[in-house]
Amino acid sequence: MYDIHNHVLPGVDDGASGMRQSLRMLEGAIHQGITHVVCTPHANDRSGPRANELFQERFQELKAEVTKLELPIEIGLGSEIMFGADIEQTLKQPFATINGHGRYFLLEFPTKTPFEIIHNVVRASIRWGKRPVIAHHERFTLASQNEEQLRTLRASGAILTMDAGSLTGRFGKVMQKHARALMSSGHIEILASDAHDEALQGFCLAEGREEAAGLVGMVEANKMALDAPRRVWNNDDWPEVNLKQ
Repeated sequence: MYDIHNHVLPGVDDGASGMRQSLRMLEGAIHQGITHVVCTPHANDRSGPRANELFQERFQELKAEVTKLELPIEIGLGSEIMFGADIEQTLKQPFATINGHGRYFLLEFPTKTPFEIIHNVVRASIRWGKRPVIAHHERFTLASQNEEQLRTLRASGAILTMDAGSLTGRFGKVMQKHARALMSSGHIEILASDAHDEALQGFCLAEGREEAAGLVGMVEANKMALDAPRRVWNNDDWPEVNLKQ
């Protein structure tokens, strides 16, 4: 499996506090069958060259440890960018897009962001030549109220993801119920861990895939945990989908 949303990079945000925890997290990921991990530390619209220098340095340190220990996992670098007024400038930084390829980027919003704003940002991103991968879309309840909103976002170029923990109940019954309904809609395209530690909010992608399979079938669940995120990792073109009612 491929995980393109987590906070395993050591000492840069509210995820792994240091190298030891990062390695424990990766060992947990390996144990459940994850072979590729994109480190996505939190960033914002004011993140610039200094953030890039820090992220790149910590990434190379983690990569060196993975190589030294011969861990059977590949790691890449991106970021989880919080929407803001200067986001177009941030997207020019090497850390901003997945594996530095310049196309796909992980995007988040404040939880109460209206649908219209999210839709406008998606359209602007496409104009800039970037493809927004919306982190944990289930949290944005004002933009996941009905099928029309989901279809509109996808038709505009957004790739909708879900945290595996939302499906497994890690964030409570209310969120789990909403996540299950959203998953059943068929509009979630990528499942990710959003791991922050090795315990309560660790890599739970395998468990989330099983939950998804119970709702949409294992073929679709595997697409969300393997095929679709692998496409992002490789910087492959995103396939056209039939969004007609």
